[in-house]
Amino acid sequence: MITKLRQAQDSWIAKLIFALTALSFMSLFGISGYLNRAAANPAVIRVNDNKISLAEFNMQLEEQIRMARKLFGDNIEITDEMRNAMANELVQKDLSELIVKEVAAQKHIYVGNDLVRNIIMSQPQFREEDGSFNPARFKNFLSASNFTEQRYVESIRNDLMKSFLINTPVSGIKPSKTLVDLTAKAESQRKVFKYIEVDADKVKIDRKITDEEIEQYYNDFATELVEPEVRDITVLELTFDDIAKQAEISEEDINEFYNNNIERFEKPETREVLQMLFADQESADKAIKALSSGGEFYATAKELADQSKEDTELGYVSKDMLIAEIADDVFAARKNDVVGPVESELGWHIMKVKDIKPGSKMDPKLARAQIIDAIGTEKAYENAYEITKEIDDKIGSGSSLEDVAKELGVALKTVKGLTDTAQSPYTEVAFSYNQGEISQAEETDNGFVFVRVDNVVDSHPQDIAAATPKIKQLWEENERSAIAQEIINDVTNDLEGGDKIDEVAGRYHLKLNTTDALTRSQTFAGLKQAQMVELFNDNSNGKQFTVGGKTIIAVADRSVAPREMTEQDMDIINRRLNLDISQQAASQLINSYGDKYDVRVKYRQLGLED
Repeated sequence: MITKLRQAQDSWIAKLIFALTALSFMSLFGISGYLNRAAANPAVIRVNDNKISLAEFNMQLEEQIRMARKLFGDNIEITDEMRNAMANELVQKDLSELIVKEVAAQKHIYVGNDLVRNIIMSQPQFREEDGSFNPARFKNFLSASNFTEQRYVESIRNDLMKSFLINTPVSGIKPSKTLVDLTAKAESQRKVFKYIEVDADKVKIDRKITDEEIEQYYNDFATELVEPEVRDITVLELTFDDIAKQAEISEEDINEFYNNNIERFEKPETREVLQMLFADQESADKAIKALSSGGEFYATAKELADQSKEDTELGYVSKDMLIAEIADDVFAARKNDVVGPVESELGWHIMKVKDIKPGSKMDPKLARAQIIDAIGTEKAYENAYEITKEIDDKIGSGSSLEDVAKELGVALKTVKGLTDTAQSPYTEVAFSYNQGEISQAEETDNGFVFVRVDNVVDSHPQDIAAATPKIKQLWEENERSAIAQEIINDVTNDLEGGDKIDEVAGRYHLKLNTTDALTRSQTFAGLKQAQMVELFNDNSNGKQFTVGGKTIIAVADRSVAPREMTEQDMDIINRRLNLDISQQAASQLINSYGDKYDVRVKYRQLGLED
């Protein structure tokens, strides 16, 4: 089990998760923490008595996916392969953290609240300009990152223990100079390659399919050469708009909706207001005197009230947003007037009206139309069940779709030639009933449908004439593939026999490509990095790769002078080797810790392979 802890635990996903993951302020600053409900779920990852529940794991996985969408955009498609990769990474990360937690407990290693508190309060993103800690910034960070306070604190605590137990012991392991020099020598090596591409899609066929081959294909591929089942249907579609039109709406309903949603129809007057706030009248009077002598409001607020520009601006406010003691005075003032000092339970206020935006009221006819539409839609959802039940009852009593449609005043739709693979909202229901039957009400995105199956043509084998186009397509694909494989075999055999790739390319009329001088870290013709390394190390007369449906046959033509390695190159190599060795040592150290514990992962419950 422990051997599944790989270097992948330090991949970009794991690093991203750790960069944003974190610990809880509940015991440090009194901020409410996350209530863990994992006890009600099965444990899927366990190290001795430390465990992670299925619900907690799924929550972590969804957080990873949300972060991926933030990084790469909401339109990124999270495939099953990507999700499984993220889940595997998360398993390794959680296992590592649980093992570290168990080691710390057994070795009586504890990270105190004071240390965690100091670390958090020292982080620049949570501090004011004067260096003081701002709890609001911390909470905003957690909210933006979708993390709870408790998890943030526990993450810091766990990271400190990991640093002490894992990172510090392996930090002194450095790559030897011999290893660095050998790596640099290998990476500076350069070669020129010659290669041939064989693309089956571009292979020319110099003959046509025969009648005998058509007949043979018809017999061999009979199961693929069939006409699908086809259905003709009649559809009664009742949208929520149709149901809304039948709703009875009274004047009382309209007035009630208007009053309950008045902000949609009436916009109150708003005013851009500046404010100074003082603890005593004497200070407020001093500020008023300064303003009366020509003092600028922001400068006076900064000098006498110790307020920043941001603290002074209330923005645009409506009357009901201000406290009662000052609301009337502020909204009676003119633009640029100063109001105050006015006392409230908060202190002494001095206000300035910087700008005024008049209120507005929607045209009564337009408001009425919107209200009727909104109420109709609301009642449509409320009445949909009763209406569809009534239609079901009528159909059950012998009424036809035509009778029901006429009574409702809606038109019927007919769909002919519907197959079970058609992209239609009616496909599933159409293939759930027999010929002559009418479906029950089936909900759609826009309302409900009733479907009648009018005609069914069963699936049946195509006759040979109808199947011939598909047969010719199958034959051409197979013929091209066979010709391409024959060319590949001939080229490979000739190269293995000692012929030069130049001669072979000319013999079979294939284009010969020659690369520039390349290092192992470069590539050509779409080869992956691992394939390039394999090609560099190959001493045969030709190496064959499949890339995107093409076959690449390549040989190393010659070696050229190695690339000169700069100090920066050597530094990069040294850093990379140092990272690789540290990761391997850390993985081995975690494995050695974990070998002493009862480690279990329920991969099947996580939807992963054992």
